[in-house]
Amino acid sequence: MKTVTNLTAMFSITLLATLMTGCGGGGGGSESSSPAPTATQTSTQPAATANTSTAANEPQQTEPAQTPAQEPAATMEDFMPQAELKESAATDSTDLYVMPDFKFRTSDEVTMEFSGENVFGESLAGRTIKIYSFDVEVPSVEDELMGNKALVATLRFNPSGQLQHTLTLPQTAKTMLVRVDSMLETNQVLFPLDSDEAIVHTFK
Repeated sequence: MKTVTNLTAMFSITLLATLMTGCGGGGGGSESSSPAPTATQTSTQPAATANTSTAANEPQQTEPAQTPAQEPAATMEDFMPQAELKESAATDSTDLYVMPDFKFRTSDEVTMEFSGENVFGESLAGRTIKIYSFDVEVPSVEDELMGNKALVATLRFNPSGQLQHTLTLPQTAKTMLVRVDSMLETNQVLFPLDSDEAIVHTFK
């Protein structure tokens, strides 16, 4: 009987101690669940911040822009023909020799100044004047080449009996014929187109 009483007392004490330990342990467990920051974490973060600040303050180095090399200006020697190419005909445009100041054109401008009067001494005011061109040199108005003339312009004398005009003719034109519709001793005249000077003539 005494043994049963002792066992009951020991069981009660053990149960009480277990209950007290469970209540107290919960509080201790919550305090230990949050680990304190370590010294390594605290010292590492400032170092990273310092490196970032230093990189931001350093000036960025840029490579200088490269300027394209300028080609040397062409000289007269660059346009001189090769001696071997002058011995044969050109096969295409790359074989042609062209001077630097060459200007391609297909026409020429001719400046004309005409005046005169008919056989009665009257002014040629209002009279019609016709201009023809030839692709060949025509020696005289009686030459058979006169039949190859081409009409290029029809003009009139002004009220003062004067005519000043600049005419554009094909560069192939070699001779110009001027004919006046009036009573004249010589109503047509040939002019060679071999100079840049103005053509001046007085009809009579």
